[in-house]
Amino acid sequence: MVTQIKDPVHGYIELPEPLVERVVDRSAFQRLRYVRQLSATNLVYPGANHTRFEHSLGVYHLGRTVFENLREEPYFVRDTPDRVLDEIQRTLECACLLHDVGHPPFSHICEPFLDTSEIRERLADRGLRAAFRDAGVDEAPLRTANDHELLGCLIILREFQEDLEAMGVDPFEVCAYVLGYSLVYERGGPWQHGLGAQLLHSPIDVDRLDYITRDNQMTGADVLSFDTDRMVDSYTAHPEEGLALSEKALSTLGNYLEGRIALYMWVTQHHKSVYANILLRELVEELATVTGEPPVTLEGILEGYVDDNTVMERLRVAARDNPETTLAALHERFRRRRFPKTCWKHRIAYADRIDADLDAFGQWLVSNDDRLETALAERFDLPAHEVWIERSYVPEYEPAELKEIPIAYGGTTRSAGDWGLYGERAFDAPIPFVYVPDGHKTNATEWLVDRFYAEYGGRRENGS
Repeated sequence: MVTQIKDPVHGYIELPEPLVERVVDRSAFQRLRYVRQLSATNLVYPGANHTRFEHSLGVYHLGRTVFENLREEPYFVRDTPDRVLDEIQRTLECACLLHDVGHPPFSHICEPFLDTSEIRERLADRGLRAAFRDAGVDEAPLRTANDHELLGCLIILREFQEDLEAMGVDPFEVCAYVLGYSLVYERGGPWQHGLGAQLLHSPIDVDRLDYITRDNQMTGADVLSFDTDRMVDSYTAHPEEGLALSEKALSTLGNYLEGRIALYMWVTQHHKSVYANILLRELVEELATVTGEPPVTLEGILEGYVDDNTVMERLRVAARDNPETTLAALHERFRRRRFPKTCWKHRIAYADRIDADLDAFGQWLVSNDDRLETALAERFDLPAHEVWIERSYVPEYEPAELKEIPIAYGGTTRSAGDWGLYGERAFDAPIPFVYVPDGHKTNATEWLVDRFYAEYGGRRENGS
């Protein structure tokens, strides 16, 4: 029996009944309905209300589709029994569904409140550390994983272990996929096991493929001209190199790269998106100060299924009960969407207004943000919470990773960069933003440039 779910991005998504009953309809997974994919970006793009729930369904759909396509290729199934491929596919499908189950409220914004050491200890108690060691892998996966990935593994072993085993799926292998590994492959199993993990965790994984397409469509930003179906059809594999793209992808790969850049630059790193998420981050930090306890705890997520709505209600109540606090002022600003303009909105204005080496100036800004925020506030007699220096809360875009996309041709693979597909294309990096109350932008910019030269050395080209 199959359940169909209508998705605005991929159309009908089909899930076998055991997956619906044992994974999707569980409370720990349903919590993702109330964790927005882009946190507070909906205050800039009103349509950005999509959640980790539908994203997880989309990743499952893409992962299953790609793997079933690969199973149609003779080289992929050669000398590999169907039962092995079935096992990999079941593992991949479960891992795709559960890869984001550990996201706290507002995704990355509330991650700092998670006790990473405690999560790692609980994972060790449940045997995940030993599982990696037994497979010949050290503890690097557990040391380098993001907090939400670690929490996701804990939830998988705590809430879904029996159900996964009932479906013939190894929960430890699911966790390994979430962290970018295959324990079976590391123990010497068929190479297709490693490819299953790559489909979920690599520069061309289906996780990125879904969120790029979904974020573009749901925000209405329309900065992406990209043929998702052709990309899906172009996935291939090589026994030595693993996951790759066939030459069929060449017609759409450039759009994929440019689209991802555009999405980062004009959606998640739009100057007002950055501000909205900084404001939300400051709000939850102030909530912790006012109440004396963190707004999000490990136990709260595990036992109480804490989500975005939970934290927003706590913010509302605390702001109401403490009207004279910074929390109340920030909450009113957030509720009424009173966003000041940044000193520059984009790279063109940044280059025009900063009479200095932009890379050096930007590094100086973000490396000394707390000190400079305090100094700016004192210089212009402003409340400390009215001055913010920020790059972006999202991880910085890493173009070098994309240049390592493997292209399969003539029985071998080479990176897309080796084929000369990008030339000397310079990928834009995020720029820092400086937020001050309206009426202070020009003076604040000039003060910062003067302070930069005073500390960095040299003098401005105009001699001032």
